[in-house]
Amino acid sequence: MRFADPYLLALLALIPLLLFLKGRLVRESGTGGYSNLALLAGSRPTWRLRYRWLPTMVRVGALALLILALARPQTGQAESELPGQGIDIALVFDTSSSMSSFSLGDDTRLAVAQRVLDDFIAGRQEDRLGLVIFRSDGLVLSPLTLDYDALRALVADVEQVNLSDGTAIGTGLAEGLNLLRESRARSRVAILATDGENNSGEIEPLEAARIAETLGIRVYTIGILETGGRANVDERALQEMAQLTGGRYFPAESEAALAAIYENIDELETSRVGRVQFGAYNEVAIYFLAGALLLLAMELGLRSTVWRQAT
Repeated sequence: MRFADPYLLALLALIPLLLFLKGRLVRESGTGGYSNLALLAGSRPTWRLRYRWLPTMVRVGALALLILALARPQTGQAESELPGQGIDIALVFDTSSSMSSFSLGDDTRLAVAQRVLDDFIAGRQEDRLGLVIFRSDGLVLSPLTLDYDALRALVADVEQVNLSDGTAIGTGLAEGLNLLRESRARSRVAILATDGENNSGEIEPLEAARIAETLGIRVYTIGILETGGRANVDERALQEMAQLTGGRYFPAESEAALAAIYENIDELETSRVGRVQFGAYNEVAIYFLAGALLLLAMELGLRSTVWRQAT
């Protein structure tokens, strides 16, 4: 439980002061009741006299509950426990023949991309990930999931998938967007990596990017280049796709650079989401207010009956 206006709880400190002032007034007004205290010697106080403080304590309880109600007590659920409140990521990457034909450092681009993706997936904790590959067409290998082990196994076996060769960047991105379309996550992201330019598919890259913009999905694009930046990558198109959706374009010339890009994207999206907070609050002040009214009614009843003072 939390309080929306916790500073009002400071009013609770006034209760002891009010009790002190009330006791002092009672003592001052009660002197002179008997001319000779010897008259009371041997008399035994009645139970009404012994418990005459009870109505006052009931009023104190009512006052405390009223202050708690003013501070607006709330209950809620942690954001991580609410559906659609984390980061949903569609991993979209090129598996065309050029990814296996040309190297990036000491290994093929595809092997490097697989290792980087494996590390990226292994570092997730609560984010849902989906996997899409594309050649001449796009193919969803996994819907959004938290089963990271299964996802890593799929990444390791992408070469076994039978698709015609080509580079359908727009179609691949569109498949990733379909994974995120119904997502209720606070952050929805597509990360697309390719080493070529669009030459297949029925959807143009910018057309897919406009769909992402309409859906409120950010697209981060990665151009996998040869050392020195020489490659058949349409960097201008990748930049426009990213800018249109509020994402960024990253060129990668090495495995270390590619890994750093995924880490950078992770930090960008984590900062957008922010720290875990309470996501849904229920106002419960009404219960404290009801308790206070009940105690006030009880006090009124006691002072009107058992502790009624003669006028």
